[in-house]
Amino acid sequence: MSIDQFLSLIYNGEHKMHYHEYNLEDFLADPEFRDWVLNPNKSSQIFWKNWIAAHPSKRKTILAAKEILLSLHYHSDQSMDDELREQLLTSILGKRNALGKNGKSSLITFILPIAACVLLLFGLVFGAQFTSTHDLMPTTQAITQVVKENLRGKKSRITLPDGSVAYLNNNSKIKYASRFVRNREIHLEGEAYFEVKKDPTKPFLVNSHGLVTKALGTAFNIKAHKGEQVEVGLVEGKISVGPMLSNQEPGILDFPGGKATFTSEDGELNFSAYSDMDFYKWANRTLVFKAAGFDEIEETLENWYDVDITVRNLHRSVSYTGEFPSESLESVLKRISYVEKFSFRIDGDNERAVTIIFE
Repeated sequence: MSIDQFLSLIYNGEHKMHYHEYNLEDFLADPEFRDWVLNPNKSSQIFWKNWIAAHPSKRKTILAAKEILLSLHYHSDQSMDDELREQLLTSILGKRNALGKNGKSSLITFILPIAACVLLLFGLVFGAQFTSTHDLMPTTQAITQVVKENLRGKKSRITLPDGSVAYLNNNSKIKYASRFVRNREIHLEGEAYFEVKKDPTKPFLVNSHGLVTKALGTAFNIKAHKGEQVEVGLVEGKISVGPMLSNQEPGILDFPGGKATFTSEDGELNFSAYSDMDFYKWANRTLVFKAAGFDEIEETLENWYDVDITVRNLHRSVSYTGEFPSESLESVLKRISYVEKFSFRIDGDNERAVTIIFE
């Protein structure tokens, strides 16, 4: 017996023999299935890999359940407690059952309404909790610094103290006060997309490596990784952008797709425009490549999926363009490989290890 078979056998409890009878809501309600999706370990990875291989007819159902759980996890603020998560999941299951009674059995038919339900329910449940907590908050409560950080493979949706929303990308960190008083100041390292709640009395300020972006009510994206040029892109509304330590007058972006770039080493600030509005699609979990070389593709996939990629036999330049909305790593690699002519292997023992071999 191999070590993989042994670990799978240990992980395999008696009740798991009935997984072949499960439908979508059964998988969503199963605590060990949910634990595998949100907190995978080696034994659970081996078990589910072997189980899916042995029950291919359940593959689509399992992938649908996995996507719903990941979507719920992604759109939940990090401070949401387990009880609220359970309320949301219970409501989603009720939504699924209601759709089933209408005779719609296609996975696609109910995945989209459920995804919308996740967002709506989260807004209602957590919004109500935030409002009631905020109203009762003593004005003398101490103000502390809140730090939110994402490593590779993770993105998060964060509700700020004023009700504004920040979508934080992987390898990124933001810091802000637990309660805004005179202004709403955010410190950003990495990339984030902001949907700002209007409040003319409290300017919304984002400091990213010496560049200050100011908005009263708008939506914009900032990419500010350490050692790289800062990019600010406007989605809607109006913002001003200017160096923090400079007498230079801030510039104004007031049209969708407007772009500001800033180099902290020399303080140079330039204004232009993006060729399209793809620069913030990552916030909707859509991966976009534009004439990307393979170094960029490799780095992006490693950060997006938290994997380590080894590339072999690449002796030519690559320029790839493609868009992937909420797709698995395997699906993304398959599509790219059709164009760029390579094979790939995801290690069975360690799914974070990926090898790409060019023809």
